[in-house]
Amino acid sequence: MNIRKKIATLAAAVPLLLGASVAIAPAASATDVCGDGYVCIYQGDVWDGSSNHPMVYRFYNYGTYNVQNLIGDYTVRNCQTGGAGVMGLTGWNGTGSIAWNLTSNNCSTGLWTSLTSTNSVKVYA
Repeated sequence: MNIRKKIATLAAAVPLLLGASVAIAPAASATDVCGDGYVCIYQGDVWDGSSNHPMVYRFYNYGTYNVQNLIGDYTVRNCQTGGAGVMGLTGWNGTGSIAWNLTSNNCSTGLWTSLTSTNSVKVYA
């Protein structure tokens, strides 16, 4: 195959590749649903009308989890059942002071707040 045919073949394939990439990008960046029983942390305010708020953390089991790079405003949704709560703490491994505390399910509203001081999250009964 000569060089012109190779270039033509490549040029024909590029729009297909770009089209697939463009079609996939919105789905990958859309706000994922926080299912029953989970605590989810999303970047930004999930109620601002935009569908582009990536879920950065999702917890299901009780316990303490270290988190990092939570700079700025996030939405925390507590979709757990049975009265379970979740709190953000300023130190690693559940130490430090309480930065925020959701003592009940807030799945329908969420908590929109700065999580800059949050270094660990505790999911509790």
